[in-house]
Amino acid sequence: MKFPFLRTMAVTAIIALAWNCGGESESSEETPVGGTQAEMPARWMVNHGEETYIIVANPEVFTVYNFEGTYIGIFDPANSAILNDELVTIATVDFSQAITLNPDGSTIHPDGSVYDKDGNMVVPPSSAVVELSSAALPPASSSAVTPTSSTAKSSSSVKSSSSVKSSSSVKSSSSVKSSSSVKSSSSRATTTEFKVLSGGHQGHGWGTRYWDCCKPHCGWDGNVSKNNAGEAISPTRTCDKKMEVIGNGYKSVCDGGGEAGVCDFQAPWAANDNIAFGFAAVPAADGAKCGNCYLLTFDGGDHQGGGNGLNGKKMVVMVSNIGGDVQQGQFDIMIPGGGVGAFNGCGNQLGIGSMGAQYGGYLSECGGGNKGCLLDKCKQLSKFPKLQAGCEFLANWLNAADNPTFKYEELRECPWELEQKW
Repeated sequence: MKFPFLRTMAVTAIIALAWNCGGESESSEETPVGGTQAEMPARWMVNHGEETYIIVANPEVFTVYNFEGTYIGIFDPANSAILNDELVTIATVDFSQAITLNPDGSTIHPDGSVYDKDGNMVVPPSSAVVELSSAALPPASSSAVTPTSSTAKSSSSVKSSSSVKSSSSVKSSSSVKSSSSVKSSSSRATTTEFKVLSGGHQGHGWGTRYWDCCKPHCGWDGNVSKNNAGEAISPTRTCDKKMEVIGNGYKSVCDGGGEAGVCDFQAPWAANDNIAFGFAAVPAADGAKCGNCYLLTFDGGDHQGGGNGLNGKKMVVMVSNIGGDVQQGQFDIMIPGGGVGAFNGCGNQLGIGSMGAQYGGYLSECGGGNKGCLLDKCKQLSKFPKLQAGCEFLANWLNAADNPTFKYEELRECPWELEQKW
């Protein structure tokens, strides 16, 4: 007895496609991407309406591909949900009806039946039901999985709305692109409790802003090691002109002929009226703190002595860059349209000539508190919706505040919202 596929593609072709999905690095070996067949993570195929998805159980995150092998997002087994990179549910599937795909081309079906690579039944149905083992689930909190490596270093760029300047980035000899990868995440509710690191950096500081498109310091393999949780971390992802993730070996767009720049998904965002997340640069004098996070609790003031209505709001930032001239207590928050500073890679990556004032960007042209003007200027980023949204974040959630002040506290671990965008 043959098992009838809903598609016309041969079973062997489907299995081959599935076992080429989900590799965490490119390989020229004959064995499936990721190791030997015995070491390969499990793969399933599940139908949802007219769509067929391939789910790959990587060690820390379940990645999802469509029937043609194109990356879709991640799978949240707790809710049987398929999520895109913005953690928006795009489908809820019945995993109890998933088909297990084996490296040898055979398939195991929900009714317990087994078919060989040619679609012939070799084991009849039974009362067994194929389920996703809890042992295979990703941990509730885990570090990011990043597929690329490089021996290059960087001293990337930084800058803000103040008079602080930034340093440039360095080069890499590697030029191998990698497939887009995602980080461990789920559809959990927004993190609302943050664990402060005992003995960690804390004090009162202020926030500046920048978005120079340059490949950040933490995008190089040689600049990352372990975070405060003691977990080894990989370089933060970088993107090309199409905002597609590329290998961390590429030169910065701020270098001649470089292709690697900041990814649009690292623009700041508001989880709700009181909590937001983003990425930032910190003083180089503190050492490379790539991958660590800080809780910023706004006090309603600004570095110029004025007010801004942010009192009590909280923002968690993850360190992705350093600056030799960023001052102690200063966090240079990555905000699209926030000023390119000393090194402007945005013309190269985005094809946008002007991003507002060199230091301070659009808001410096509009004036602090001028939301209407800022929102209008943010429209200049409409070609990149995520960047426009990040620019509008400054107008809306941050109340068009110019260099707001806050209490900062170093955290023991980063929230999952930021880890999955690293």
